[in-house]
Amino acid sequence: MSRLRSLGFCFVVLAAALPLADCKSRANQPIAPPDSYLLFVPDEGATGQGTARVRRADLKIEAVQPIPRLLETGFASEMLRTVYLAGQFLRDATVDGRPFPEPARKNGSLPVCLVVGTDQLPYARGLSVKGGLGGVTEWPDVPWLGIPANPSRDKALIQTLTARFAAYAAHLVASGGLLDKAPAPLPKPLVDGYRMAMEVVAREWRFTAGPAGVIQVEEGTAEQRALFGDVRDNRYVTDESHKTVRGAQELLDSPGVAATIFYRMAQSRTVGARVAPEGFYAPYAKKRMPPGVSPAAILGTFRNFQAKLLGAWASAVLRGQAPKDIADLVDIYGAAFPAERAEVIRVFVVTTFGGTVKPGGCSTDPKDAQRTLAELTTLAAEVGAGRKSLRGALAKQSE
Repeated sequence: MSRLRSLGFCFVVLAAALPLADCKSRANQPIAPPDSYLLFVPDEGATGQGTARVRRADLKIEAVQPIPRLLETGFASEMLRTVYLAGQFLRDATVDGRPFPEPARKNGSLPVCLVVGTDQLPYARGLSVKGGLGGVTEWPDVPWLGIPANPSRDKALIQTLTARFAAYAAHLVASGGLLDKAPAPLPKPLVDGYRMAMEVVAREWRFTAGPAGVIQVEEGTAEQRALFGDVRDNRYVTDESHKTVRGAQELLDSPGVAATIFYRMAQSRTVGARVAPEGFYAPYAKKRMPPGVSPAAILGTFRNFQAKLLGAWASAVLRGQAPKDIADLVDIYGAAFPAERAEVIRVFVVTTFGGTVKPGGCSTDPKDAQRTLAELTTLAAEVGAGRKSLRGALAKQSE
């Protein structure tokens, strides 16, 4: 963290907004600077103008612990800063010489607002903030993320926080920064799949030394625990028998399959560590890094991958080529970063057992492992060479 700050990559942590006054709307004024977060708790009383009635949180009170500490270091911190990266790209990037529209840049400039004590996923809009003298200030359009009450009792809190940050980041980029004002519905398999993948990474990210340094297998809700096992064991690719690869369209429509591919891309050292062309990092480096310092080195392997993935995704949306499923997004990523194209295609084909490339895919029987691996390697190479498509199975099924 100290290194990030020394290089100008400082992220402001705020526990209070601007001075508050009696019942005023500040819809056109920023609630806080970009690349910062605000922490609130619900305030007793009725909601104002359909918004959440909240008050500033004292970072030392038990009701919000241990969130402030988790947002300084560890994986929750990584995901908070991933949201910052998405915002930086939306407000500072140009795609084919064109910036994102003003509403998108405005959303990319907003702080991350957290309300502890109300469960809200992916986000809600509107805050009525009670001030110290009893006045209330309204920010009717500000998005906020809801965190369940009693976070100190949540033994999988890192995963809980990650779900909120990942879902919001995915909504930002998938909508081209427009959030709920986007002209078309967002691709749910992609948005949910990205959030699910980041939750899995959160469970295995080491935050202290020793065996207790990760979320223990028995901690968290049943849904959180099941998600971890299903993605890690690639269970979403097969049907209920766990022996047969699901149909091509089912694979592409499944958030779990998308999650598994995202997870494997994130875990690939070939993908995460690869440095993108220098110009790609301009939105992330602008006024934040001194000349000659590699943005990829500052971001680190994991956040470097996040920057590339979310940047490529948002760019495609601005071009009018928004991905509708994970095959589209893999194609988009490979086109944006040609040096990584072969690897992301391989990850996709191997994860799906070739089920979207050829009808029925390849055998999942362990006895056929050697033959299956050879066949998948060939399929991935043929897709990479343009002789086959990641959607080839769909085309043959429609014949």
